[in-house]
Amino acid sequence: VFVPFLYFHFLFVLNMWGISPQINLISGVKSETPSTLNILLLSPSDPRSIIATIAEANIINQNNGSSETLPESELELRFYIVEESTEALARHFLLLHIFFDENVPMKQRAALYLEVFGNSLIQEKTSRYLEDKGTALIDFVLGGKEQSGMENMFDLSLLKQRCLDDLADVFASWCASKESDMKESRDDILRSFYADRYDCREGAIDWDYHTRIKPYASIIHPIQFREWRLNGKAFEFNGAIYDRDNRSLFVNNSKIHRSHHHARDTEDLPKMDVVTGPYISHGIVTTCDRSSDSFAGGLSEIHHEGTGAEQYRYSASDISLYNVTRFMWQAHTGKEYRMKVKGEVFSGLGAEEHLDAPPRGKDDNPNTSVRVNISIVPVRDARKVLNKKKFHQYFDTIFVSHHASSILQYEALYSLLRNDATMVVETCRFDLTKNESKKQELIKNVRDVVLSNGTRRVEPSASGIDGDALVAFKFRSDDEIASLYNKT
Repeated sequence: VFVPFLYFHFLFVLNMWGISPQINLISGVKSETPSTLNILLLSPSDPRSIIATIAEANIINQNNGSSETLPESELELRFYIVEESTEALARHFLLLHIFFDENVPMKQRAALYLEVFGNSLIQEKTSRYLEDKGTALIDFVLGGKEQSGMENMFDLSLLKQRCLDDLADVFASWCASKESDMKESRDDILRSFYADRYDCREGAIDWDYHTRIKPYASIIHPIQFREWRLNGKAFEFNGAIYDRDNRSLFVNNSKIHRSHHHARDTEDLPKMDVVTGPYISHGIVTTCDRSSDSFAGGLSEIHHEGTGAEQYRYSASDISLYNVTRFMWQAHTGKEYRMKVKGEVFSGLGAEEHLDAPPRGKDDNPNTSVRVNISIVPVRDARKVLNKKKFHQYFDTIFVSHHASSILQYEALYSLLRNDATMVVETCRFDLTKNESKKQELIKNVRDVVLSNGTRRVEPSASGIDGDALVAFKFRSDDEIASLYNKT
């Protein structure tokens, strides 16, 4: 369910990607779980955990089954997403359509997904694809016309016409014929961010990298980070030329009440993150079972470790490409993705990449054996979700982003959870605008606020997440707690 949530921070920058790695939101769910799982995501900024959850849930257990394997064709995933703006909401539509676009071979599709996801500048052919997809999405939201089968995944029936019109306006803005200048607009944001430090910004970038990125995500190469921070190019493949504006990152300023005198007087400006970058979402961990893909761990291989001249053999871009490719493969085939050649991300595709998709009925979801439902609820303030009676004890998992973490103080949030439900909270670990002492204070506050509502802390399991970028909590009823106490 998509719910616009009006939240803006530095310079009214909209969060177009998260500041925590992707996570399987139903990790640890047992086979006796009800056939329908309801998942609420509060301001996730991108669909990283949606595609990770769909891919992992789609795995068919072929080896006698494990306690965490979900029964094939019996599971329905219902995602409810509270997002901060119509533009961010539109990007969910776009990225999920790319993810499931069977007309593009998987290898090119994975690169296309990352290009649109993280680059300010894209290729000419990608710009044409973006325009075509925008036109198709306009037909979808206004006329219900859709050819890819995604109409069976998205339910627009709850949206009022005004919300549909707002979405259509955003999709229309992706037309390449509209005048824009991403480079100049991005430079305006950088000037506002650096202020007096703008002329020595390269030194400031190096400082940010070595003090706030490298200690926690050293797989991100300093040259990559600098190129993205300066020019907005995060993912570059095969020597392609990236010289077209990624208009999915633009925001209609006429709908934003601005108070900053330095903002340019143009209708559309990119209001993107120029601080942390898009690598965190998919590029710092491989969330896979290393026993099933023995070569996956090699993507984090370090040369000359312990010598003071350590260097990763692969980059955050390589890991991002591996993760997205693996999610697409698993969603398409229902099989674990296994690289066949060390360091060759696409080596697990083989001839099966070109197989036709499994036959679908008219009511089936694209690619997946797991049914996926994404309804859209017309709520503009996340707190209104807390007051809906239909959501009382409704959710099996709730994800709360760092940008929406203030909602943790509302007791009504915890009444939305079913017994034995899980809450995953994104912390400020990769918020580069805060120093280390402030981060530690805020992470502690998150734990204290949630635990004061009677939760028990649970470490993320089967998610490949280390550190404190995400913290998880398990909620149990009084009867369950008493039962556990008696067993001990």
